[in-house]
Amino acid sequence: MPLSYLPGSDIFTLGTSPEVLNPFWQQFTFDGFPSGLVNMGVASDCAVIFPLTNAQLLALNSTAVQIVSAPFFGSSIPSYQVPPNGFLLVPTAITLQDKVASTPVAFTLGNADNKIQIEYTGQAVNLLSINAAGILDQTVNKVGTNLAPVTGAITALTAGANLGLEIKLTGTAPALTLGTGTAILTVLYNIYALF
Repeated sequence: MPLSYLPGSDIFTLGTSPEVLNPFWQQFTFDGFPSGLVNMGVASDCAVIFPLTNAQLLALNSTAVQIVSAPFFGSSIPSYQVPPNGFLLVPTAITLQDKVASTPVAFTLGNADNKIQIEYTGQAVNLLSINAAGILDQTVNKVGTNLAPVTGAITALTAGANLGLEIKLTGTAPALTLGTGTAILTVLYNIYALF
């Protein structure tokens, strides 16, 4: 189960989208700056820490793993507090930490082009990725990180609005074989209101 954190709230939850934590965000909360920007009370710099099992890593080329659930619009949220087009989750950073087993056997990669990619649930657009080579194919613990590019992915509104985030291993298949370790994935993301 992922561990999610909503900044400023001192609340950790397991696998819950941040917008579920406080369904009564004020519709128009001013950010305190003289510009009078409106941030809709929407969270920024949210984080999820997700432990990946050996079985999940070995199947990651064919079976995506859900790391952040889709925004929730339940009966407890008044309709006037939900933006007309909902919410958009935007990943800003990814960190992958390899956890080798006590008797380490490195994963075998299909090619150096193999990478762990964040996508919207059910979509194939690369929002942010990190190379698997140099991290998962090692016999000692390694860690790598990647920040969002200056220009991010451009998708149709329907290809991202109100969808969760998942990860998949992409590149030359078979992408990941053998290997006895696990990994810890940390993803930072923002939530934007869509009008």
